[in-house]
Amino acid sequence: MTASSPSDRTPHQAPRRPVLGRRPFLGLLGAMVLPAVGTGAGLAASAAGASDGASVGYVLFDPDTGRVVEAQAADTAFIPASVAKLPTVAAALALLGPDHRFTTRLLGSGGPMGGGLAGGVLRGDLILQGGGDPALATEGLLQVLGGLAAAGLRRVEGRFLYDTALLPELAEIDSGQPWAAPYNTGVGALSLNYNRALLSWRRGSGGIGGPEVLTVADAGRLPLDSVAVKPMAAGGFPLLPDGADRWLMAPPAAGEAGAAWVPVARPGLAAAMLFRRLAADAGIALPVPEAGHAPAGAALLAALDSPPLTELARGVLRHSNNLSAEVIGLAASDRLETSLEIGRRNMPAPPLERSAALLQGWLTRQPMAAGQGKGWSGLRLANHSGLGTGSRATPRQMAALLRAGGPALWDLLPGEEDGKALPPGVHAKSGTLAYVKGLAGLLTAAGGRPMGFVLFIADPARRAAMDAALDRRVTATPAEARAWAAGAGKLQSEILERWVSTY
Repeated sequence: MTASSPSDRTPHQAPRRPVLGRRPFLGLLGAMVLPAVGTGAGLAASAAGASDGASVGYVLFDPDTGRVVEAQAADTAFIPASVAKLPTVAAALALLGPDHRFTTRLLGSGGPMGGGLAGGVLRGDLILQGGGDPALATEGLLQVLGGLAAAGLRRVEGRFLYDTALLPELAEIDSGQPWAAPYNTGVGALSLNYNRALLSWRRGSGGIGGPEVLTVADAGRLPLDSVAVKPMAAGGFPLLPDGADRWLMAPPAAGEAGAAWVPVARPGLAAAMLFRRLAADAGIALPVPEAGHAPAGAALLAALDSPPLTELARGVLRHSNNLSAEVIGLAASDRLETSLEIGRRNMPAPPLERSAALLQGWLTRQPMAAGQGKGWSGLRLANHSGLGTGSRATPRQMAALLRAGGPALWDLLPGEEDGKALPPGVHAKSGTLAYVKGLAGLLTAAGGRPMGFVLFIADPARRAAMDAALDRRVTATPAEARAWAAGAGKLQSEILERWVSTY
């Protein structure tokens, strides 16, 4: 699950997809006709050979009518991994709208003029307010800073605050991941460079110096003052946490790179600290940032809009960035709460599990048609990204959610032309964890027929054993799990190629 870079904000021309008519969102759920079809019985044995101990479940269906063409273990619950990003994107597009933008604001408070800015001095507080932009990068902060400089600000007499109140700020997405996993970042309304930091040993003419912390974007590599790293003796784990955004790092062995990506647990502070550094470089002195809230009536000094949601969502499905999925999902559930008048005005900010449950309830508010196996029973979306093993979905349920998303979702699915290892004509979202592999999307068969599919391959026993033996210090995937993944990938390709050639 790799983080996308700021350059991924470039608009992407979507390949042509089957156009199936834009019906009202969720209207397709009740019409999803998925009878249990017992074809492909030999695939269980094939899975055992290609991926020892694998179980296989899938649904192949007509995306326009919902009629099933093939199905196996369609009502068996699987861990969906990042395939769970599909319902997140579908709900966000419907609730927020494809043109929705997340706005980062710089506000001024205090003084008789609202912002209190006069003669280059702000006689009040300066507030950097997060709007939930998951792709905010150094370049964006520089643009906001440019607006501040254009307003003539040179000094702040009050405080420098960072406001993350729009969304809950969490130190990590899933507690069942390694501490140093760079895909298990902090989440909040004010993010920066996908909430990752690069720990790197400095190299010079005198040899290797101490490790440093950098935030990386197209604008370059800059020190990140909110994260600290200290050297430790070699011989044990190469990287260990020493508190929130504090790390111990062993020197690299001969021939090794001596660098590692780590998650940022306090994204709001990280963004504020980098903004302060950039401001100092521009000749604007700011106090050390503090957490706070923008008061009513604070004056807008500068603002930056994110790309439209459609573009952000395309990046989520292509690069599977967990932070982006979580922030977009949180914003969608916040909109849902507001529309239902159950917003956070009278309750604490919801954690990811509660937020995901709200969207799940909305997505599944219509029952499946009669004869739909277990219906929605057992479906559980534990978060918005699919990171971890808490989520469960059957192939039948995920097919219904995929179909409900309609062309607004389907048009964003990545394919071979986006660098994905997929057969020509297949556009899908993948999901991968150790002993878990999933894929869901659309394909165009050799005869030109458009078809929808959901395919899960898993080894539940091995995955459960791995979770039971979790050591959060260990970041490497076991060799046995990598070998299993290779076999599962081969089986996945065989099934896809058979579908494409058969129909």
